[in-house]
Amino acid sequence: MVGSVGEIFTAIAVVILLAGILRYTFGTGPKGAVPSDDGDVGLLETVATVPTREAAEVLAARLAREKVRATIAHDEAGWNLLVFPRDVDDAKVALRAS
Repeated sequence: MVGSVGEIFTAIAVVILLAGILRYTFGTGPKGAVPSDDGDVGLLETVATVPTREAAEVLAARLAREKVRATIAHDEAGWNLLVFPRDVDDAKVALRAS
């Protein structure tokens, strides 16, 4: 049996409140690595810098096909393709092989 109108509105208000809290908490933050103020991206090393995000995504897909994990970050020089230090040599070989 359906509850009263007040119960239905209360349930809808609770769902909206929870959706707002989750949106605020998890939101849609930046994608990829975020450099610090001095440009440091932690453990990651830059293997390529390209002018557009689309070009960086193409290179990241190429590395993914070679089983090299990569991420994309943007700075004043352009879009950087970043990998872990142990994958730098494999990434450079994969990028040159095209």
